[in-house]
Amino acid sequence: MNDEKAYRARIQEIFDQIERSLSDVDPDLIECEQSSGSLTLRMADGSRCILSAQPSVRQLWLVIGIRAEGLHFNFDPTSSQWGDDKAKGIELKNYLRAYLKEATGIELSF
Repeated sequence: MNDEKAYRARIQEIFDQIERSLSDVDPDLIECEQSSGSLTLRMADGSRCILSAQPSVRQLWLVIGIRAEGLHFNFDPTSSQWGDDKAKGIELKNYLRAYLKEATGIELSF
């Protein structure tokens, strides 16, 4: 499998995991939408969280609008996890889980 194909498969896999974890959540609390290499989560208060594929650098970017925060993640094949590119020890799913619990009170399981 070439790098581009593997990267796109990993992006789709994480987007699908996030979407599945929200399948039983009331869409009035968190709405999830995938479109053209991005996944948008809209919270009841109108805030948004956007994950977007960045194929040119093989990263996944996360923007949390209400926090004016953006993080960039690289895939680590050893751990099969998306870790922040600043080596701060931030793992995407754990970070997103904590943010959504804080923002909505909902605890997700990926």
